[in-house]
Amino acid sequence: MVLLGILSAACSDKGPALEMEITPMELSIAPEGGNKTFTVKSNKDWTLIADKWITPSTTQERGSEVTVTVNLTAGKNSSAETRTGYVIISSDGRKERVIVTQEPFIAPAGIYNAADLQDFAGALKADDPESIDLSKWMDGDGSIKLYDDIDATSLSCFPMENLPAGTVLDGQGHTISLSISNTPEAKIGMFKVISGTVRNLTLAGTLKVEGEFNKESHIGALAGESHGATIENVKNSVSVSVKQTSGGAVCIIPAGIIGKATQGLTMDKCVNNAEIRFESTAAYHMAGGLVGAYGKDEFKIRMTDCRNTGTLTLISGDKANWNYAGGIISNIQGNVTAEGEAGYGFEISDCKSSGSIDIKGVAKVRGGGVCGRINIYSHIKGCSFSGTISMNAAELERNIGGITSFQEKAVQTLVEDCTFSGRIEAEEGSTKGCYVGGITSSGTAQTTVFSNCRTTRDSYIAISKAGNISMILGQASNWCTIKGCKVAGTVCKEGVVTELTADNYASWICGSSSVTIQDCGYNAGE
Repeated sequence: MVLLGILSAACSDKGPALEMEITPMELSIAPEGGNKTFTVKSNKDWTLIADKWITPSTTQERGSEVTVTVNLTAGKNSSAETRTGYVIISSDGRKERVIVTQEPFIAPAGIYNAADLQDFAGALKADDPESIDLSKWMDGDGSIKLYDDIDATSLSCFPMENLPAGTVLDGQGHTISLSISNTPEAKIGMFKVISGTVRNLTLAGTLKVEGEFNKESHIGALAGESHGATIENVKNSVSVSVKQTSGGAVCIIPAGIIGKATQGLTMDKCVNNAEIRFESTAAYHMAGGLVGAYGKDEFKIRMTDCRNTGTLTLISGDKANWNYAGGIISNIQGNVTAEGEAGYGFEISDCKSSGSIDIKGVAKVRGGGVCGRINIYSHIKGCSFSGTISMNAAELERNIGGITSFQEKAVQTLVEDCTFSGRIEAEEGSTKGCYVGGITSSGTAQTTVFSNCRTTRDSYIAISKAGNISMILGQASNWCTIKGCKVAGTVCKEGVVTELTADNYASWICGSSSVTIQDCGYNAGE
């Protein structure tokens, strides 16, 4: 309510009559605290006092024709009742008051501490998924919010059950600290599965899985699996360590955020800053900085503006199966094969990886600085890799690319505006075959196009035994197109070091002749 207070007094020997206007004379401050203002216009000097829970921006002013704005600030009302206070304005022997009220603060529903998180985990354990009731933690917009950083290292509720479809967990920028140590299970992480949305959350701590693996296992700091999930602005600093001490030649899928995704995935502005370490006696891996693998289905996967600075250390003891690695995601299966942009089942744009990938053990590996193996119609745009991929000596094949690894021959891929400025190094290469490219290692369909990609002067690629090596494409399986690409850097093939120049770059665009090269050149500017 806005009121006008006017004080007036008859003329006297003291000078002109007092004229003072105060607007408004009743204010309400939000329960959680904040500020409100009122104005004073007085032709005579005036002073102000307020109740102790109210802080005014001024306590006295000179009289003038200028209107003065007074700001009142109050903290949260933690009492159980509404409080009322007064601001008294005095001038020339007269007084007026502004009434200030504040309702009690009632904390919105949400997760505030480790006990709340433990309680929330218990609610997800309902025998009937249809009976899960999370309303206790939902605020007015239907989301479940975190209101503080949470140390969950002593909790035993992990992995939590599935975060249901339609549920939004909003970390509001807060951090959950984890200490998870498990024997092998099918789905391991803070959650077993995420089918809803997680946003604005930071994870810290450790996740260790060690023991006998005899079945496929999906492991990620946020969740072992996601089913149609949306992940936005999630930052991971949980180191993920997986060690098979015994067991069979099973697939293990570790990653910084999500182990294996299916039924579609949208991931935006997510970051992994932690190490992912894998070591096995017989198992093989699909290991990614953010996502381990995407399964074979008709849904689509979208990844935008994601980052990886973490290191992948991969020691595989398997000799029979392909192992996959990627700075962002390692193996993209999918089942979308329609032609044209509308049919791209995998779209990744503006994603950057600067973490190192260290490939060891006896396994044959397909790895990429950003993406590993691709078996779905894909559009890869504006991505970059500036880290180091290193390989030990091995008898089995290695296909390594700065941006992507092996692209299956039956799927169309458009790779455009991508940059490789990192290093790919093989101690002894492979005696069976080693295919290395600054952008892509090998594979490709006839419809595959590399457009406006570039390598920089910092780029370095080296293999010391037989294999194909180049700055754009190591080896083409089908006649594809490379256009508008610029290359620079250094290559070392079988001990011979060549620095690319404007005179010799053309020989290092592709490691095989089955390509169409259009408008490519030397990158003199970077």
